[in-house]
Amino acid sequence: MTPPKICYLIASAPRSGSHLLSTLMGSTGLAGRPEEHFNPWHMGLATNNFPHDLIIQPEYVQDLIEKTTTPNGVFGTKAQFTQVSNFVGMQRLESLFPIPLKYLYIQRKDNLRQAVSMARAIQSNRWTSDEVEQGELYYDDHIIGQCLREIAIQEKGWEMHFYQNEIEPFRIIYEEFFPDPAPVIRAALEWLEIEVPAGFDVRAPRLKKQADDLNEQWVKEYLSRRS
Repeated sequence: MTPPKICYLIASAPRSGSHLLSTLMGSTGLAGRPEEHFNPWHMGLATNNFPHDLIIQPEYVQDLIEKTTTPNGVFGTKAQFTQVSNFVGMQRLESLFPIPLKYLYIQRKDNLRQAVSMARAIQSNRWTSDEVEQGELYYDDHIIGQCLREIAIQEKGWEMHFYQNEIEPFRIIYEEFFPDPAPVIRAALEWLEIEVPAGFDVRAPRLKKQADDLNEQWVKEYLSRRS
């Protein structure tokens, strides 16, 4: 196997816009296929039971690199912090790749709306706009609070990983990215040092915004209980 020239990881917490980012990076045809390769359920490595004994092995990553690296030698992946810490190990992550990882780190400024989005996705089991909503939606103060804590833990985890390993990621703010993603995708490709052919253009996103009036009602309810 010819080693890739570039390996990068989209680092995120839940409901940060990472799916949109990874979809658009993949659609360029220049940046690998950055999916949640360390999510055992997404990759078909787990059933409904929590896979306590599952540890991602080097052979799994080598196979991914072979199958998903684009012809220009770029491999991309995407992960939430807990996916890596639970199934890879933060200290092992870098050693699984033939060259140093580069990181695109996407965050939301508005963690409350992020938590509301997460709480709604948990209830409905609808994580992207092309999935069908299931289950009953209802305001739950406790779930939103738990989601806020989960987001904070995951963001802190990534920041500690960057700090301990002296990594400076390419930082993306969802609120700046979502309204006009093309300039951000171009900037990310440039930062990764991926050569872009003449006439290249970023495709319009297929995914739609999921937040609606119900999200705003939950935000107002959560804030009103704390005023």
